[in-house]
Amino acid sequence: MIRPCDGPPAEPPGYWAEVVARGPVCGTGESARHVLGTFRTLSPVLALRWLRGQARRIADRIDPDPARSEWAGRVVRATARSEPDCPAELRRWAGDAAGERAARERVKGGRPLSVTFADLDCAYTLTVGPVPPGGTAPRGGAPRTGAPPSRTACPPPTGEGAWA
Repeated sequence: MIRPCDGPPAEPPGYWAEVVARGPVCGTGESARHVLGTFRTLSPVLALRWLRGQARRIADRIDPDPARSEWAGRVVRATARSEPDCPAELRRWAGDAAGERAARERVKGGRPLSVTFADLDCAYTLTVGPVPPGGTAPRGGAPRTGAPPSRTACPPPTGEGAWA
């Protein structure tokens, strides 16, 4: 839908979510950032639902949930650990209904949300926020799933208000 440059947007610009892993590169002393997935949609509810699903997916890949996996209960043993339990924290965040409502209100209010979960050798960052007017993805690149970008007759904004 086309809108004039001096009027309000004809449709909401949408929401962008991404999941990033960051960890050391063996033998180099450097760190690498890897985008595990991106999602763009017109709904903050769908963006947060996708992000929660990604949190569960990552948790299950790191360490299968013994409560849900038929084979894990027979093979996996609980141990006393002093390290953070990243899969359990990801699952807890994904299942927190009150936290999800607060996150939805935050994102609907135009404020991005970013949470990071540290594992022994990697950190996973889940981010969601509004797409700035103009319809460009906040971190560059095209979304892999979700709704197509909205169209406007105005040039994309620069500077203030861009989600960096």
